[in-house]
Amino acid sequence: MREKAPLKNSYPTRTGCRHRATGLRYRLCACMLCAGTLLLPAAVHAADNKQQLETVQQNILAKEKSVQQQQKQRTTLLGQLKEQEQSISRSSRALRDTQHTLATLKGDIDRLTRSIRQLQDRQAAQQKLLAQQLDAAFRQGQHSGLQLILSNEESLRSERILAYFSYLNDARTKTINDLSQTRTDLAAQKREQQQKQQQQQQVLQQQQKQQQTLQGASAARQKTLSGLNSSIAEDKQRLAELHQNEARLRDTIARAEREAKARAEREAREAQRVREREAQAKSRGSTYKPSESERALVARTGGLGRPAGQDLWPVRGRTLHRFGEPQQGELRYKGLVIAAAEGSEVKAIAAGRVLMADWLQGYGLMVVIEHGKGDMSLYGYNQSAPVNVGDQVKAGQPIALVGASGGQGTPSLYFEIRRQGQAVNPIPWLGR
Repeated sequence: MREKAPLKNSYPTRTGCRHRATGLRYRLCACMLCAGTLLLPAAVHAADNKQQLETVQQNILAKEKSVQQQQKQRTTLLGQLKEQEQSISRSSRALRDTQHTLATLKGDIDRLTRSIRQLQDRQAAQQKLLAQQLDAAFRQGQHSGLQLILSNEESLRSERILAYFSYLNDARTKTINDLSQTRTDLAAQKREQQQKQQQQQQVLQQQQKQQQTLQGASAARQKTLSGLNSSIAEDKQRLAELHQNEARLRDTIARAEREAKARAEREAREAQRVREREAQAKSRGSTYKPSESERALVARTGGLGRPAGQDLWPVRGRTLHRFGEPQQGELRYKGLVIAAAEGSEVKAIAAGRVLMADWLQGYGLMVVIEHGKGDMSLYGYNQSAPVNVGDQVKAGQPIALVGASGGQGTPSLYFEIRRQGQAVNPIPWLGR
């Protein structure tokens, strides 16, 4: 019989185990490599995000620093603008005074010129008369009074000749005295005229310097204004500024009212007593005539009254903005903006007392007049103001000159009426 082949051992041999272990290690390494390959982009992406975050944060810090620098620069520019516009106001006021002085000097010089011309004509006439008198005396020289007496002529003719000679001597003496006085007056007036002309030249030189100062301040203001406008990058910032300006104006007026409260209350009581005296006199069938000061007191403390077109326009010109027009965002104009020639007179719409006359951010040189009973009128953007706090003003009295202060681009007037602290439409009060 054939022998059976031996059965294959079912247990692994040592060599087979080695091969299987090596394959397992390869598979594990492959798995790990695959896992690493999958995780690598996530790690790189996280690192990129972190770097981007740091870059954004750096940009934010840089922007914040830039904004702070711009805000600081803007604050500096606003301070410069205030100083420059106050300088313009002073120079404009001085220039106006100088022009008045020049006008007065010109009038004096013209008067002296006319007077000198009259004195010269008088001198020529007196010289001519003296020459005629001397000629007449020379012609009669051979018949002197002494010769007539010695000749024993007692006739009527000799008496007439003696009287004629006496008249000629008196007239000649008077003419000589008049001529001497005329020459003295003429010399004095010529000296005065020369002094006035020298003073006029000095004032003209002063005026030229004031004009140069005004032009320099205006140029510096324009440069500052350009830098100021370029720093306003966003409407939001502008809106915030307008709100701040409005709050600043309200606080300034409130502070001025507190400071003037005692005087205002005293004047209100005095005006009420005048009204009561008028009412009592009327009830008795008579009349009470208040004094001029009492009438002025009643006028400036009686308020603006009901709007019926009874008041003057502060300045004539084209209305650029009206009450209630949109100004910026939700903010609206609380008054009128009236375009007018620079240097035009701004007039008080009604009698009152100056409550404020100072530079205020956003409004420039601002004049506020209180009219009593919680009514006041506001005049802004002025170039200069010849009034001071506490001054009494009448309706139509000039209180300022039109300008472009407060950072305005064109000469104009900001005009507002407030009742009990609230801005109201001023148009109904203003005449046609």
